Amino acid sequence: MKIRCCIFIVFPFLLSCQTGSKKKAVECVSIKELTKLEQLYLLPFDSVMNVCDLSNDSIVDFPDLSAYSIKTLDLSDNLLDTIISCFLPKSLEKLNLSHNRYSGHVRIEKNTIPTLRELDMSFNALDRIDIGEPLCRILLSYNDLRFVSFNHKNIQYLDISYNCNMSERVGFEPLDVDTIVREGVAGGKRLLGPMSGSFDYHY
Repeated sequence: MKIRCCIFIVFPFLLSCQTGSKKKAVECVSIKELTKLEQLYLLPFDSVMNVCDLSNDSIVDFPDLSAYSIKTLDLSDNLLDTIISCFLPKSLEKLNLSHNRYSGHVRIEKNTIPTLRELDMSFNALDRIDIGEPLCRILLSYNDLRFVSFNHKNIQYLDISYNCNMSERVGFEPLDVDTIVREGVAGGKRLLGPMSGSFDYHY
């Protein structure tokens, strides 16, 4: 009689352990199958993050992150071709949109992303960009840029290298930029801005 009781008690325990293990395994597989963006959306609104990495996540449509506070957002190596400023997170300071599908003309109006200080749009297919926000660092290398325009003077670092269609006549004042990286631009000629080169920059 005692032996039967022991078997009766132990067997359900082993069965429950096996069931629990299978459940955990299924949960682990499910979490691994979620994209980075889907995992982010599991977090509560108003979550605060210093860095959010959504790179190489096969994102096609610009994600709505306006409910979150993120200082550095990496959306590189995706399939994006638009910027929807009202979808950007609060307190955003650094935005990486490199290695996407941006082409043609991109315009970032003043006061649309007021906290932004650094923008990386390198390795796209832009032919023109107009930036109204007072950014400190702008990376635009490896595009098809013909024209770049900024209306502020506090740029610390600008990379326009390897835009082979860009001439020496540019839509900003080179003297207002602390550091310009410009390999592969205008055959090494001195860059001439609207004032320094008496350049009428209608495009």
